[in-house]
Amino acid sequence: MYKKLLTDSAVYGLGAIFIKSLAFFTLPIYTRIFSPSEFGVIEMFATIGGILSIFMTMGLDSAQSFYFMEAKNKKNRDIKEVTTSILGLRIILGIIVIGIIGILSPFILDFAFETNLPTIYLLMVASSIFFANLISQSLEIFRLLYKPWHYIGLSFVQTILNIGLILYFTYIEDMGIYGFFLGSLIASFIVMFIGLIATRNYRYFRNLNIDLWRDFLRFGAPLVPAGFAIWSMQAGDRWFVMKMLGSHDLGIYSVGVKFAMLIALAVEIFRKAWWPIAMDMMHKPKASEFIRKISFWYILLGSIGAVILALIAPYLAKYLVAEEYYESYKLIGILGWSGIFYGFYLISELGIFKSKKTYLSIITNFTGALLNMVLNYFLIKSFGLIGAAYATIISLMVANIIGMNISNRFLYVKWQWFSYAIFISISMVIIIYLGR
Repeated sequence: MYKKLLTDSAVYGLGAIFIKSLAFFTLPIYTRIFSPSEFGVIEMFATIGGILSIFMTMGLDSAQSFYFMEAKNKKNRDIKEVTTSILGLRIILGIIVIGIIGILSPFILDFAFETNLPTIYLLMVASSIFFANLISQSLEIFRLLYKPWHYIGLSFVQTILNIGLILYFTYIEDMGIYGFFLGSLIASFIVMFIGLIATRNYRYFRNLNIDLWRDFLRFGAPLVPAGFAIWSMQAGDRWFVMKMLGSHDLGIYSVGVKFAMLIALAVEIFRKAWWPIAMDMMHKPKASEFIRKISFWYILLGSIGAVILALIAPYLAKYLVAEEYYESYKLIGILGWSGIFYGFYLISELGIFKSKKTYLSIITNFTGALLNMVLNYFLIKSFGLIGAAYATIISLMVANIIGMNISNRFLYVKWQWFSYAIFISISMVIIIYLGR
């Protein structure tokens, strides 16, 4: 399994580095097309899109992973029955969410933004998320089949189309924010069909089992409030920045978040390779020791990566974005830890997934979410954008610690607390010094 993890990580890594680098290097273009205030508006819609994705998914990504591997290992049902039934449920949930958004759009826009914005923006974002959610199911099938090259191929097409159409509508057609959302919508729609065709062998209408929906929702639905809480810890800072400091500051903060994607990229590589292996490994005798070793190396390498990111942050901001975004470099190293702690969830809560008691994630994540709201309010008030970054990483860290303790009730792991504390502390001291 160690070899499989390393091999798949290498494939996901090479592909993801190339794909994400394409998106990353659009940042210099976007920061010259859009002002900080416009960039802040786009980021806020992306944040809303994150919430919509949670409700459209309803934890079905995790449910598919679990029941797919259960069917593989226990031979208790046809794998195609799982994937087909998941698709049908996702389509229904997505349509319901879009309908609700259409009704509540005036309230949502008023709650999220300083000024009045067209309702069409929100509907375009909701539709894009719906199509992206169906793309995600195709990608997940490739990942569970241990087909990283297929996963990378579809992801590459999605990225190229998304970037190409956004740049066409915003830069060539000069359609501004509307063009950004239009390009994303069309790209998601096209790639959705490509994904459905590419995974057609794992979907047959006759395999649709509505009776399974209850099991899927019982497994996945408890993850919705947990997912919302995770969103609050990861992206709730955007709402506080928008409301307390304004769209201009949110635009600058968002650039810091985008640069921190360099760490998130490395974490995502690990997550893609780790999750199917973890779902498989948890059924085996040596699971505890395997998880213990992986957690040690994950925190160590994450600590080193965050420091490296903080070292290069001033140069990234100086040479890659417009001058009015330069101050974002002070946030980059700190925000790097946001991605690291987020990725650690797939390690810290494995026992909860093994027990099928996914409702316990609500405890860990809502505790972190409540802490996040309190910290955001007081730290932004006292320290501005830096305060928002600290609020995010502290709440994510606390949620992971709680999750590790609860998870141990079902899958005991001898966590190396002292080593984690040393690695994180040294990394943060260096990052704080570099950001002075």
